[in-house]
Formats: sequence, structure tokens, C-alpha cells
Amino acid sequence: MLAPTLNPEMTLADEIEEVEPEEVRLDEAMLGYNIYVCGEYAGAIEGVPGSLEHLVVEMHWEGKGVGRTALRKFIELSRAEGCSVVTTNNDVHPAMTHILETEGFEEQTDGIGWEKEVQ
Repeated sequence: MLAPTLNPEMTLADEIEEVEPEEVRLDEAMLGYNIYVCGEYAGAIEGVPGSLEHLVVEMHWEGKGVGRTALRKFIELSRAEGCSVVTTNNDVHPAMTHILETEGFEEQTDGIGWEKEVQ
């Protein structure tokens, strides 16, 4: 999809209601990965394949499927790197808890973090 022409005060988030998987890209960054939608910065993942420390989506991108799509891409990346499990150290935001649950993650037995087998 081509990016729409924007008013200087607007961002792509103002034009997109729901992201398509092919519009979301993860690029390596200092502490993990930056999340881009159609080339526009939309958030970040802190972590390495198999271990997700933190996922944040820019406020103007929230509610558009960016977090869920980025998580799925992180899982694919982890699998491609040979990881059989993806773990998180916590989930501080209720929206993230919902995403983790619906994406098949299970709360770890010690109550700290979540995990999902990705074989």
C-alpha cells in the first residue's frame, strides 16, 4: 500500500485505521527493534529473539493493531533464529496482557512474565 499524502500536522496513524501485516516492519535498534508502519516510526521492542523485555507503541498508533502485529513478527523472528520459546519478563499494561493471552502466551508459574512455545 502506498502511503497517503499527509497534511504536515498529520501522521500516517491519522490515515490508517488498522494496519496490515505487510505494513509493519521491525528494524534492529540499540536495545532491540524499532517498529515501523509504512516507514513511519510507530514504537519499539526491547529484547532479543526469544526474550521480549518491553513493547511500546506510540500513542497515536495505539488501537490500530501495531502491537499485536509487531509481537507476531517478533515471534516469527525468534523462531527463525532457532528459539523454541518466547518469554516476557512482565506485562505492565492491560492491553498487552490481552494481546499475550489471545496470542497463546501463558502466564509463567512464578507469576512473573509470560511464555509461548514457538516450535
